[in-house]
Amino acid sequence: MRLGLEYFKIYFLSTIRNIPALFFTLIFPPLMLLLFAHQWEEKNAFGALIVFFNYSVQTVALMLLGMGVTQEKNSEWAKYLRSLPVGLKPMLIGRMLHTLSLSFINLFSVSLVALFILHINVNFEQIISFATIALLGAIPMALLGMAIGYAANPESSRSIFTLLNLLLFFGSFSLPATGIFGTVRNFIPTYQWTVLSYSFVDKSISILNPLICLAAYSFFFLFLFQKMYRKTQKV
Repeated sequence: MRLGLEYFKIYFLSTIRNIPALFFTLIFPPLMLLLFAHQWEEKNAFGALIVFFNYSVQTVALMLLGMGVTQEKNSEWAKYLRSLPVGLKPMLIGRMLHTLSLSFINLFSVSLVALFILHINVNFEQIISFATIALLGAIPMALLGMAIGYAANPESSRSIFTLLNLLLFFGSFSLPATGIFGTVRNFIPTYQWTVLSYSFVDKSISILNPLICLAAYSFFFLFLFQKMYRKTQKV
């Protein structure tokens, strides 16, 4: 665990010194909430908050982490770390702690926008509940980001993660409930994540299915990440 905390310290300090990374962490999701929240005005304010809580974490866990991994994996520093007699676990713990800490900061900024600029009628207990579920969803998103990050090359990673981030964002709430889209959306991780969040305000929604889906995606993305990471060790 101590080594994991050391990895976390390295990753966190590296991020806060990176201005573009801080933009995606602190500014981009609250800005998106300001731009799109009017779509839910007088309809479903909770829906806007749930979607953008999850999206803010998704941006950090998938896009920021994934691009960071892609840029770092072939650096001299990364090659040196892979040469040390340290297993995969400390690095994974450090990455996850780094992602969760940045996600928490992100959720705090989104909460400030929701409460003091948009004046969404939400109480502290509801914010804590939505934030807890959002952080839970950070686990599969971070594992997916790292798996793709180790598989992608630096030249294409920005386009890949930008497109995937938007596809998962809109797939979480905007696909129709009928026809083929009604079936397809059940296989989208972010849709199951949103269903889990909505279960807090709609008690008729069962949490069992989305929890099982998110757990299954977490194990699957962890498997992919391990495969991609071992390939880079051979470089």
